[in-house]
Amino acid sequence: MNESAYIKDISPIVHHLYRFLAFVHHEDHLLNNSAADAISFTDTNGFLGMEEGYKSSIAEKARAELHIKEWKESWIGTGKIASKVSNAISKANNLVNKNQQINLKNRLNPAHASFRPDAERVLFEIYRGSDEKAAFEMAVKTFGAKYDTIAFLFFLKDSERFLPISSGNFDKSFRLLGINFTTSFNCSWSNYCDFISIIRDIQALMDDLLPLKAPARLIDAHSFVWILHEDRFINWKPSKEDSQDIERSVEVSVQRVISGEAKRVAHTVHTYTRNIEVVKAAKARANGICQLCGKPAPFSDSKGVPYLEVHHVVWLSRGGKDSTDNVVALCPNCHTKMHVVDDIQDVNKLLQAIK
Repeated sequence: MNESAYIKDISPIVHHLYRFLAFVHHEDHLLNNSAADAISFTDTNGFLGMEEGYKSSIAEKARAELHIKEWKESWIGTGKIASKVSNAISKANNLVNKNQQINLKNRLNPAHASFRPDAERVLFEIYRGSDEKAAFEMAVKTFGAKYDTIAFLFFLKDSERFLPISSGNFDKSFRLLGINFTTSFNCSWSNYCDFISIIRDIQALMDDLLPLKAPARLIDAHSFVWILHEDRFINWKPSKEDSQDIERSVEVSVQRVISGEAKRVAHTVHTYTRNIEVVKAAKARANGICQLCGKPAPFSDSKGVPYLEVHHVVWLSRGGKDSTDNVVALCPNCHTKMHVVDDIQDVNKLLQAIK
């Protein structure tokens, strides 16, 4: 699978990652009256483990129904493969739309009008064949463009490489993240690979930026993106202190990523050109002088460049844009002040500085 070419601006993703972190801490606090700094997708005593841990469990239970290693090509046409897959799809829970579960079972059932004689051949190619692209395309022709179903079948094949999908909901989350990509009415191998590539890039950002008890799995990144579309997350209002922490973390982390300090995302740095140019423009305009206090940068970095931090005057969470007409360069003290005090007079002063 190729790297994603759809992430052009990481700021909305980083913002939502830190808002997600604050949201999880809030939910953990409600459950436990305390919240650890690091979060876990597998701890069943925590919010994420309780809400999202079931996906891996479903995959294990459904995969156990398949007994893939026992399959023989001679089974095609006997009903053995169909029986095992029917049992597996019954374990899918909410990872496959109920109507799609019924549809697949009907196409595997010789007694039903929707039965497809070639269905077992398709399933054999998915799990025992070597051409995954061809198998996916065969599945679309045989089962219809049932994205939930086909993605789930591949998820059972290898949950470290493949993911379940719910098209409309993920499209909504992608819009929130500023990612111009849709899965609805696009059930194809290339669309599925691009979907997974996007989630894998988000996985890398999670590993680099979030305090996790264990490295993020692909399914963890999937869970993060899934939660974004839910009303409880969209409607949650962070406290003033949380909002300040979120924005401060976003400013620092975006600069870490585009400067190459963030480790795992280096392979996708070519997609973040816009952020790099915005930062360069802000620092060039400041010319080593803090645009709030008017003093020279307190020190220089290892390359001898005056150290200033780029700040979004109108916060991203308040609708501010990651563009040259909304950023300034500040000394670390003034940058902290902007996030802690949030004084409207300072905001107006900075807005004047970039006119």
